[in-house]
Amino acid sequence: MEELVIWLLAAYGCSSLLVMLADKWADRMSSSNEPPLEHYRLLVRDSEQVLERVIRRLLFRSYWSGKAIRISLIDLGSSDETKRICSTYGRYPYSFYLLDDEQEGYSQTDIIIDLRQETNVQKT
Repeated sequence: MEELVIWLLAAYGCSSLLVMLADKWADRMSSSNEPPLEHYRLLVRDSEQVLERVIRRLLFRSYWSGKAIRISLIDLGSSDETKRICSTYGRYPYSFYLLDDEQEGYSQTDIIIDLRQETNVQKT
């Protein structure tokens, strides 16, 4: 009977030690620097046909990979509904930013996606 009590106390002590170590490890991991965001810059001009699909794909990929993203929408003179779509997404400041052309410099870690559509020019 005494041996059973000793083994139970030893098992309890080991399990409490493991829980304490796991707690300290979790605190250390959460206090470390957050991983850098993936920053996507979408260059748009008359891109209403593809803009929302691309944004949804980026958000879906971010959700499933667990990586936070930031999306900057850069309008380069749209004449269709692209401006309205960009302003709609601009209401979500946690990951969307509306920028003018060349408002902010590019870094090497930015992922640039060019969605600009050629304007229809009628030849005469």
